[in-house]
Amino acid sequence: MNRLFATICGIVLLMCNACQDNAINLDNQNGELTTRAAGMKFRQLVQQARTGDADAYKSLAICYRDGDGVEKSWLNMICMYANYCDKTGENFNSVVELFEEGHPFRKVTEILSSSYNRNALKELEQLEMHIPAEAKVIKAVGNNMLSEEIPDSTLRVIREAENEGSELAALFQIAYYEEKDRKDEYEQCLIRLAGKYPFLNLKIGKSYIGRYWESKDFSDIQKAIEYYYKADAYAMLTPRYANGLISIYRHFGKKGMVSCDEQEMERLKKIANIKD
Repeated sequence: MNRLFATICGIVLLMCNACQDNAINLDNQNGELTTRAAGMKFRQLVQQARTGDADAYKSLAICYRDGDGVEKSWLNMICMYANYCDKTGENFNSVVELFEEGHPFRKVTEILSSSYNRNALKELEQLEMHIPAEAKVIKAVGNNMLSEEIPDSTLRVIREAENEGSELAALFQIAYYEEKDRKDEYEQCLIRLAGKYPFLNLKIGKSYIGRYWESKDFSDIQKAIEYYYKADAYAMLTPRYANGLISIYRHFGKKGMVSCDEQEMERLKKIANIKD
């Protein structure tokens, strides 16, 4: 089992069912009011999570799972649930329990954890009827999983699946290009997808940090801070990256190149789980 296979088995928990989005009836006044209320609730939860409120992270995970006040996305849901687990010590594997038996999320997890045996292939055929975009990725990746390089033809199929709504396709491309150190394609994926998945702004910010250590151009640090806060605007600044942002403020603050007020520093410490 190579490293790429292990990567895909891990990120399968981030797949989504793009075919089950809730439609909004814009002609229904009650529906509009409900939608506005849901949106307001979501924004309030974001602000609570941005102060390190663990329960708010879990509530936001449910919002992303159900499309409550925000576009449904299991990728974004997982980011929120991961933050919840960091705060509470909850086992991340318990994320599966947020889904009912027979849900596609569980089905795909079972398929990829079964080493593609005969039963798994039958399950995949059934899955293809319900979430064809995600099934397309699993079939494409499964046929080439042990290859040193994924053929361009397979990558084109995966990109097609992304355009059809597959979140697994989006994440697979990022994982693969990062694994193979194909920097241009990796960064293009991040930039293309960060608008839909705000947590990817953290990876873009990290790439600017890497550029700084090569060029010593302080504008790269400024860009990194900018992208970290793009993720933070959606309460997706994880403890690891919050700690990184604190380090930036401390290191460059001593040189008078950046500043962070005491209130903001305390907020970042709460997110980073730092206790003085």
